[in-house]
Amino acid sequence: MNMQSAVTPAIVVMGFCLCGASPVPVEPGDMPRVMAARDGADKPVIITSDTRAYCNRLLNIIDAYGPALPQDVDSLRMQGEGMCREGRIRSGIVRLRRALVELKETTHS
Repeated sequence: MNMQSAVTPAIVVMGFCLCGASPVPVEPGDMPRVMAARDGADKPVIITSDTRAYCNRLLNIIDAYGPALPQDVDSLRMQGEGMCREGRIRSGIVRLRRALVELKETTHS
């Protein structure tokens, strides 16, 4: 083991400790990425993960609000779920995130 390979991980670990952050555990094949998607909006929507697991996570958060969703939220949720199921993950996530924003504004949470 050379000195370079021993020092690099230590510096990374020290960097996390000094900043108060720690790496987030990620399942294999579920590596988060930062991307921008435009869906008819003036500003880009930042997508931090484009996996089916993230779609499911957003669906679970929306569903936790209960079965009686406002019509616009339910419509966005259904569109997002369908897009994720069809493999159009990024577009589905945009819809699900919009539904969640609408839901939070409606319930003030």
